[in-house]
Formats: sequence, C-alpha cells, structure tokens
Amino acid sequence: MPPERTTPSLAHRLKAALAHIDGGHDRRAGLSVAILLAAAPALTWAGARWTEARVRRDIAAIERTAAPRLATVSAVRQARKELAAILDTPGVAATLDGLATALPTGASLRWVGRAADHRLAVEVAAPDPDRLRAALRRAPQTARLRDTGQRRGDGAMLVALEEAK
Repeated sequence: MPPERTTPSLAHRLKAALAHIDGGHDRRAGLSVAILLAAAPALTWAGARWTEARVRRDIAAIERTAAPRLATVSAVRQARKELAAILDTPGVAATLDGLATALPTGASLRWVGRAADHRLAVEVAAPDPDRLRAALRRAPQTARLRDTGQRRGDGAMLVALEEAK
C-alpha cells in the first residue's frame, strides 16, 4: 500500500512560493503583502468617500434640473385639492332646493344673494328661529349654512345665514 499523500496547508504552500520567488532571502515580498493588507481598509474608505462625493454632486445636479418640474407638480396637486373642495360642496341650486324642503312650517325665504366674499347668503323669516336652525342642520344640503345673525321683522324673526368658508 502506497503511503498517503497529505496536501500541505495554504500557509505552507504560500511560504514555499515566496521562498521560490525570492530565494528565501528577500523579505520585500512579505513586506509588500503586509503593506497591502494594512492599506486595504484605508483604500476602501478613500474609495467610498470619493464615490459618496460623486453621488452627492449627481443628486445636487438632478435636484437643480428637477426643481421646476417639482414646483409644477406641487402646483397641480394644490389646484386639484382646491378643485376637489369646490366639487365636494353642493351647488347653489342644491342648497336652495334643500332649503326649500327643510324649512319648517311657517318659515319663508325672504332674500337670497351673495355675500361680499361670493358665498351664498340667505335671509329666512321664521316664527321660531331655533326650530329653523335645527331643521337646517339636519338636512345635508343646508348643513353648510351658518347663522350670521337675526333681527325682528314683521311678525317673525329674520334669520341671516351664509355658507361656511
């Protein structure tokens, strides 16, 4: 039976290779490997810093060129929000229709117009203003009307109402 061959370890093979290269007398190869091993983390760090600086410059350039587009997108989003708020509120006709059906017995519409800020303004004559306010709060079409005051009229109280802001 032949003797078993054992494979030399990596360290033994490296030592043999280095001895073969420099004849066993030159220590420059070992010193070079040691320097490379010590310099590797520093070189990795320097490369990472260089890459980071380059990426930051690229990001700044992209932000400069994208700023007008982002401003436009922001303006469009704001306009959509405002338009959605307008579309979600009932129109004048729906409010007046709701007002006509919600008015309690004995109450009558005296005046309809626009306030100074273009909101719907209404004046209603009612024998019982509290009953009128309660009836208007219950109806979804008139729930946006807010009481802005009342005064005594001919045999009834005149209640002024405006659309909420």
